[in-house]
Amino acid sequence: MSDDFLFAEDEVESVSEEAVEPYHILIVDDDEEIHTITKMALSEFRLDGRPLQFHSVYSGKDAIAFLNKNRDIAMMLLDVVMETDHAGLDVAKWVREELKNRLIRIVLRTGQPGQAPEEDVIARFDIDDYKEKTELTYRKLVTLMYSCLRAYRDLNAIERNKRGLEKVINASAEVFSARSMQGLCQGILEQLVALITHSDDAMYCRIDALTASSDTNEPFEIIGGTGDFEQAVGDPVNSEIDWDIVRPMQQSAKNVEFRIVDGNYYGLYKTSSSRQYLLFIRGVRDLSELDQNLLGLFVNNSSIAIDNLQATESEREAQRELLYSVGEAIEKRSIDEVSHHVKRSAEMAGQLAIAAGRDDEQAQALKQAASVYDIGKVSVQLELAQRADALSIHDYEEIMQKVIQGHDYLQQTDTAVAKIAAGIAQDIHERWDGSGFPSQKQGADINVNARILAITSHYDALRTQRSYREAQEAEAAADYLLKHSGVFFDPELVGLMLDNLDAMEKIRKRYQDNP
Repeated sequence: MSDDFLFAEDEVESVSEEAVEPYHILIVDDDEEIHTITKMALSEFRLDGRPLQFHSVYSGKDAIAFLNKNRDIAMMLLDVVMETDHAGLDVAKWVREELKNRLIRIVLRTGQPGQAPEEDVIARFDIDDYKEKTELTYRKLVTLMYSCLRAYRDLNAIERNKRGLEKVINASAEVFSARSMQGLCQGILEQLVALITHSDDAMYCRIDALTASSDTNEPFEIIGGTGDFEQAVGDPVNSEIDWDIVRPMQQSAKNVEFRIVDGNYYGLYKTSSSRQYLLFIRGVRDLSELDQNLLGLFVNNSSIAIDNLQATESEREAQRELLYSVGEAIEKRSIDEVSHHVKRSAEMAGQLAIAAGRDDEQAQALKQAASVYDIGKVSVQLELAQRADALSIHDYEEIMQKVIQGHDYLQQTDTAVAKIAAGIAQDIHERWDGSGFPSQKQGADINVNARILAITSHYDALRTQRSYREAQEAEAAADYLLKHSGVFFDPELVGLMLDNLDAMEKIRKRYQDNP
């Protein structure tokens, strides 16, 4: 082994004193001396301020076991000849074909170069380099580390960018769903952080400037996060941020500003709707003017997009409230009390639909349809108002047919919500055992939305006080559903309802009747 390998000096990148995540290097060789010399030679190596952390195994079999448990290895220095003449080649083939790991950089080292021709090995096994141990001097080893780790770093950035792009595409397809704002923000943020900053930890926050206090950071909410902040989405910002940096930016007349302090990026954008968006990135490298402009564009354009999505969601909420008001107006013609029965039944129906495996969009449509399906009741109430005599059985059946006619009114409207409401109106009085009306449908032949709403509507009605009876306790209302499970109600849906009673009671508490 030459002196160059042990003692030659080469400049490496400056060492950051801060604790940073190292690059993990796996040494696979049956010669203990190779492990020792490699670690000594590269002990001071840094790339982007990140050191190396070495892991040692001594056979191909052990390498496979180690890689099965550790997927964050950046580079593997792999001996060809160990327990067999081709053990290293078997490991390289397994990594690419079985483990499907295309990111780890593989460098083959051999003391017997005649065992495997260099060109053939590189072509067949998707490795990055092939070196004889005698030629791998310190200088060549350092050069090899730079080239392989830079390739690993950039491949990781591309991989993260692909994941971010996938989230953006999914979010754009779900632009009217409740998850779209978070998905859009999260996807764009992951792309940006991966491609520009090479940092793992970033959060994107929002604040309503009209309600924010200059003395506290609590109004800021995390709406997108990567790395350490990924699980904090939806939480208030209560750490990390240096508010002595942010507050002057908030008070500035500029709409867009950024600061880089102690390796952390702060970018603030103020919208015309009195909202402020803060982008915080921990541990950024030096940013070029182009990088800074791209970050500014992100903060600017994404905040506008999020504001637009917020406006869309507010409009949808207003539409839901209008439908609830219509439904409650219909309901109030039947009872004397002011009641939110329609709203509660609809909200619980949406919750039960999700528990039954429906997606958020289907649940939202059901909630809206549940507000207006009972429109046929209006004509019944008008007829009853004109009648002073008692109803005969014939009269009762005729009037109930008019309730069912709500289906005919709604069917004339060519919208998805109206069609769902029409299906509910047609089947809401059917029973699981076939004893309902008008068609004596039974079991799964009954419209599933009608089956869901029948359960939540009965439950809320039992839990609500009326002039002619007291409200029942939750346990008694649940017992009623259980008693009539398989008779009036879908037994599987009743089970899900009972499993989610806590969530249903929270909805009831949220929409309490006016005294």
